[in-house]
Amino acid sequence: MNKEITARELRKIYQILKAFNEGLIVNPSEEWELDYYDESVADKKGIVAILRKIENLLPKDDKEKINKNILRRKYDTFNSETDEKVYSKIEKAFNERRIIQIGYFDMGSAEIIKREIDVYHKTRRYVIAYCHLRNAIRKFRTSRMVSAKLTDKNYSIPADFDKNRY
Repeated sequence: MNKEITARELRKIYQILKAFNEGLIVNPSEEWELDYYDESVADKKGIVAILRKIENLLPKDDKEKINKNILRRKYDTFNSETDEKVYSKIEKAFNERRIIQIGYFDMGSAEIIKREIDVYHKTRRYVIAYCHLRNAIRKFRTSRMVSAKLTDKNYSIPADFDKNRY
């Protein structure tokens, strides 16, 4: 019996643990996620320690590819959870007409991109804002906003702005 973990097995273990750590295994009451005594098979603290060890064993390219796939699942359109701290800052920025800096998850690159935006319209699901990075009005999913920081700069909403065009 081979006691060594194959590269394929190592990638799969890492992917499962990473998904668990990111909260993507969402039914801890499912039988396959519990032990004989109806207790969780793994706790977050133990998972993090194992993840660190496996990360050191994986080739850099494999680790990056898995991490990007996990992040894409986390911020996928079907996952519409909005970070409440981020959304409260969006509301404050809108109400006070202050430019806000956000960390926005880009699905293509699977990276978080910093942007400064002027919030013109907001709902729980979307924000329509002028994006200083793109120099254009853009529509942002609130569930892909991972951070938010108010700036001291103010803005005004153009008189001809129409939310229905976006």
